[in-house]
Amino acid sequence: MGRFLATVLALIGVSGAANGAPVTVVAFNVESGDASDHVISLQLEKSVGVDLWGLADVWDERGWPDRLKEGAAFDEGSAFGSILGETGGDSRLQVLYRQDRLRPLETEEIRDAQVSDREAAPLAARLRLDDEVEFWFVVVNLSDSDHRRLRQTRALADWAGRQSLPIVVAGTFRFGVAQGDEREASMDPLLDAGWRWARPGELVGTSCGDRDEIQDFVFLAGPAVSWGARSEVMFPQNNYCPDSGRTSSHRPVLANLEPEGNTPEITGSMPERQIRPFFPEEMDSSARVETPLAHDLPARGPSRSDSVPSQPGDPGAATGTEPSRAALMNRLEALQLEMEQLRRQIEALPD
Repeated sequence: MGRFLATVLALIGVSGAANGAPVTVVAFNVESGDASDHVISLQLEKSVGVDLWGLADVWDERGWPDRLKEGAAFDEGSAFGSILGETGGDSRLQVLYRQDRLRPLETEEIRDAQVSDREAAPLAARLRLDDEVEFWFVVVNLSDSDHRRLRQTRALADWAGRQSLPIVVAGTFRFGVAQGDEREASMDPLLDAGWRWARPGELVGTSCGDRDEIQDFVFLAGPAVSWGARSEVMFPQNNYCPDSGRTSSHRPVLANLEPEGNTPEITGSMPERQIRPFFPEEMDSSARVETPLAHDLPARGPSRSDSVPSQPGDPGAATGTEPSRAALMNRLEALQLEMEQLRRQIEALPD
C-alpha cells in the first residue's frame, strides 16, 4: 500500500512536470566488483520516483548495465534510457534517465579529468527536462589518491567554467568530509569555483569503513547554484554496514532539485532497509538467474543462484522431488548471509 501511494504521488508529480516539478537525482556507487547485480537492481526496482541515476563502478559485462536499467524502470510508469561511459576498464559510469521527463541531447567524457586508464573519465550528459530546462548531468568516481584527485577536481572546475548551462555533478568524490566543517584540499578547486554542495540535512557516512565521513556527493555548478535543493543519505541505519559481499559498501545520496529556485520536498525514495540476500526458492528462474561475477568464475563455475541440473551417476543428484546438492549449497550460503545480517542487527541494538 505504501509503495502504491508513493508511486501515485510520483506520477502526480510527473503530470505537473511542465510547471516546474523537482527532478530527483540519486548518486550510487554500486561497487560491481564486490556485489550482485540482482541485489543492486532490486534496490533500484524498489525505489520510487527517481528521475535520474548517476551510477559509479558499473561492470560492463554480464548484463550489469541492462539489468540496472530494468530495475530503475520497474513500476515507474516510464521507460528509462541508459548512457554508459566508455572509459574505466570494467568499472564504468552510467546515467539512467526517465524518458518521459528527460531527453539526452549530447554526451561527453571529460578526458582532462581522467588521470589513468584504469579510472573512468567523468561522464557528462546534456539533458532537457520537461522540454523546458537544459542542464549538464555529470557522474564521477574520483581517484583514491589525494594528488590525482586534486588534478581531477581542477580539471572539473575548468570544464564547468567553460559551460553556460546549469550543471549537476553526482558520484563518489572521496573527499572524506566529516560531520564538522573539515574539508580536504582536493575539494577546494570546486568550492573556489563557486560550486555548491547539496548538503544532506543529516550527515551520515556514505562509505562503509569510513566512520562518519561523506565520500559521495551531489554538487551544483554554474547557473544551477541558484536551484532549490534538498538531499539525504539513504540507508542511514547502522546495520547497513558492513556490506554482505552481495551489496554495495556505499550508501546512495538522493537529492531533489528545483530549477525555479524553490525549496523542494524530498519526493523520491529508496527502500528503507538494505535488500537482504535471495533464497533460491524466492528467485524467479526466468527473470533472476544470476550470472557469475568475474571473481567467481575460476573457483565457482556456475552462479550461486543458478540451479545445476543433476547428471546420471552424480552422488549429489536429486531423486524425485528432493533438492539437488547444488540447491542445498545455495540455500546454505543464503542462510549464512542471512545469519550474518541478523547478527549485525543484534549487535547494533542497544544493550
